[in-house]
Amino acid sequence: MRKLALLLILIATTAATAPNWVLRDRAYRSFLGHLQTAVEHDDRQTVLGLVALPLRVNRQGHGTTLYRTRTAISKDYVRVFTPNVRGAILAQHFTELFGRDQGVMIGDGQVWFDHTCADADCRAKGSVRIIAVNL
Repeated sequence: MRKLALLLILIATTAATAPNWVLRDRAYRSFLGHLQTAVEHDDRQTVLGLVALPLRVNRQGHGTTLYRTRTAISKDYVRVFTPNVRGAILAQHFTELFGRDQGVMIGDGQVWFDHTCADADCRAKGSVRIIAVNL
């Protein structure tokens, strides 16, 4: 019984947790909730509204595409928001997000998001948006 308790403590203390700067930012929590709800209900217009432009989509072995308009993303929606990408979004727990200087990651890197720039110098934080999708 004691070994089981120690094992559970070890698992709890080694579980992936988001960095404090992510956990403290309410905009990240709100963004993830909105994105998950939109994906769950196949609300493509809302998902498109949560994308920063240009959107970088990296296709393993097939290069990178920059989508400069929501119309272009909409035309390729099923190729950008694949079942793997949508599944990663839906499975993501806020407290288990990975964050670094390049943004915040969903899943195994399928989606990256971050604050956009609110001004030309990028000194003020703007809305949180998807900045890249990796297929």
